[in-house]
Amino acid sequence: MRYDSIELRHIRYFLALAEELNFGRAAAKCHVSQPPFSVAIQQLESYLEAPLVQRNSRQVDLTPAGRAFREKAARLLAQASDAYDVAQSIAQGRQGVLRIGFHGSMVFRGLDRLMRRLAEQEPMLKIELREMSSQNQVDALISGQIDLGFGHSALVPSQLSFLTLFDEPLVACLPPDHFAATQRSLSLRQLEREPFILFQRVGSPAYFDRIIALCLDAGFTPNVNYQVSQWLTVVSMVAKRMGVAIVPQCLSTAGIGARFIALESKTASSPVQCMWLEANDKPVVQAVLKHVQQCIYPPAFTPDSTSYP
Repeated sequence: MRYDSIELRHIRYFLALAEELNFGRAAAKCHVSQPPFSVAIQQLESYLEAPLVQRNSRQVDLTPAGRAFREKAARLLAQASDAYDVAQSIAQGRQGVLRIGFHGSMVFRGLDRLMRRLAEQEPMLKIELREMSSQNQVDALISGQIDLGFGHSALVPSQLSFLTLFDEPLVACLPPDHFAATQRSLSLRQLEREPFILFQRVGSPAYFDRIIALCLDAGFTPNVNYQVSQWLTVVSMVAKRMGVAIVPQCLSTAGIGARFIALESKTASSPVQCMWLEANDKPVVQAVLKHVQQCIYPPAFTPDSTSYP
C-alpha cells in the first residue's frame, strides 16, 4: 500500500464522486475538468491497490472497498479541516492558554468585563487568572510564569513591553465620621496628623513611593502606622477607624463603609498599565490587547451622596 502518496485532493475527489456517482458532476463540484479528475481517482485506486468504483457506460457504483473507504475518508478529511482550523486559531491568537496576573483592585477596573468579552468573542481561549502583587507580576512576567499582567509603575523594566491604559486619580480614604468626610475635596495637609495605612512597599513599590512623595510635596512626612498586602484590607481598616489612606479611585466602588474624597493635588494620580514580556511571541497576547483596551477603564467617581449637606 503506497498510502504515503495519497494527497488530500485524492480524498476530496473520491468523496465528491461517492456523493454524485457521476464523474462529470463530481469534477465540476471540485472545480476541475473531468480528465485530471479521472486520473486522480485512478491514482487513488492504484495507491490503495483496490478498486473503489465500478464504471460502465450508464452508471458509477461504489465497490465494497469503496463503501468502506468512504466512511474513513470522510473522517480523515474532517480531521484535516479541524487541524487547519486549530493551527489558524493559534496563529491568530484565538486559541491557546493565556495566563493573566492581576492585583485585587483590577476587579474594580473592569476585569469582569474583560473576562466576559473573552468568553464571548474568544471561546477557544483558555484563561488562567493568577492574583499577585504588582511586583510579583513583574517577576512572573520576566520568568515566563505569566503572559500578561497589570501594573502601575513609572519605571517598567526594560525586558517588558507595556501599554498605559489610563492615569487613575488617587483619592483620600477616610473613616465615615472623620472631620473631613463631608468635604467635596481636601488638601493632603489636612491629614498631616493622621495615622496612615499604606499598601506595603514590597508588594507595590510604585504606589508606596508615590503616596510618600505626595505627602512630602504637601509639606509633611506621613505617620505610617500600618502596612498591609491588600487594597481591600487598607479600605476595611480605614472603615474601622484605624487610620486614613490614599487609594486608587476605583476602590470607591468596593462597597466598604469608608468615605472617599477627591484630593486637591493636580498630580495625585497613578498610571494603570498592561504589561507583557517583550520576547513573548505568543500571538494570543497581541490578540487580547485590543480587548484589554476596550474593557479596562476606571469607574466614574461619585462620592456618597450622604457625604454632603
